[in-house]
Amino acid sequence: MNPDFETEIRSVLAEILAATKLSAIRSKVLYSVEDVAFLTGFSALTVYGWIHNGRPFNGGKKRIFLKPADGLAERGFRIFPDELDHFLSHFPPART
Repeated sequence: MNPDFETEIRSVLAEILAATKLSAIRSKVLYSVEDVAFLTGFSALTVYGWIHNGRPFNGGKKRIFLKPADGLAERGFRIFPDELDHFLSHFPPART
């Protein structure tokens, strides 16, 4: 098989897999920490930090916390999509 063709096929399959995972996560009612990490491009450890310590905002004068859903801690932290959107709305989009 042509190496360029094989590389192209692997690239397309990786894009399909990422899109499928993104679609599966976006259809959830509650996100796990790992889901939030995937959606934001940060590590799960960073997401835990946002929950426990907040993220500096407005030049570090204020901290914004990512608030997990109440009463679900025994299953791990779960975050409502609206809460994630609200949390992220405080910060400028990442540069690509």
